[in-house]
Amino acid sequence: MKLRSKFFLGDSLVILVSLVFIIFAFKTFWHFETGSVVQVNFQGKTYGNFSLFQDKKISLAGREGESMIEIKNGQARFKSAPCKNQYCVQQGWIRFTGQILICIPNEISIEILGKTKAYDSLNY
Repeated sequence: MKLRSKFFLGDSLVILVSLVFIIFAFKTFWHFETGSVVQVNFQGKTYGNFSLFQDKKISLAGREGESMIEIKNGQARFKSAPCKNQYCVQQGWIRFTGQILICIPNEISIEILGKTKAYDSLNY
């Protein structure tokens, strides 16, 4: 049995409409708000809320040692941490509402806050 390999105008139209819909859906439903505040939590309590539009370094001493948080140019990150694997440091900079970094050994988390909440709740 021989299959047809012709490409028809209708095929092109279906592909074009699908691409337009996918682009529309991404732009409408999958946008991330740039945050304005970083919330630092230390050992289960809020350590403080800091503006993302300042240059600041925060040093916190946890069970494993000292963790350094850096806020700069509308972004935040773990600059250094005492843990062996350095997962929190390797995650890099965050800047969008709802993004969070966690240093589990020192019980430190940093979360970007904005006008709206990106989720209802967060569990570790």
